[in-house]
Amino acid sequence: MDLAKAARDPWVWGQIALLIFVGGVAPLLPRHVNLGEVNAVLNRVDRDAIRWLGGVLLVAGLGVAVWGARSLGPSLTPGTEPLPGAPLVVAGAYARVRHPIYLGIVLAIAGYTLAWSNWTLGLVLGLVALRFFDAKSRAEERWLLARYPHYEPYMRHVPRRIL
Repeated sequence: MDLAKAARDPWVWGQIALLIFVGGVAPLLPRHVNLGEVNAVLNRVDRDAIRWLGGVLLVAGLGVAVWGARSLGPSLTPGTEPLPGAPLVVAGAYARVRHPIYLGIVLAIAGYTLAWSNWTLGLVLGLVALRFFDAKSRAEERWLLARYPHYEPYMRHVPRRIL
């Protein structure tokens, strides 16, 4: 893992900022947001069930991210540019989805905010994370297409980028 090169990648800094916000700021925000009529519907929803759902998403997301990281092995890097000499990984989690670590992080962020904060923030941060990692995966795939001649056929074989 080339951390010096990754430290120059703006996508890495965006990812760090997102994770700091989710872990450090989101828990400090109010647990309930007044959304008028929407609250009437939400008051009928069991808040404990939402927290449990959040916990399940958090654990599942962490599991998917770890599976993706283990599948990459020594090819793992936080940056968008593949490591020099690293093989193209298409097995394990990468046989199911092209960016399983990003999928896992999105699920974990949504789950964490549902479990410890509020459903509105969970939905918003989950969508923000999905958009961020979708954009990061597109930047990464430009590198992958340039580096690996077999990446384009792999994209056809595994069409899901994140979800």
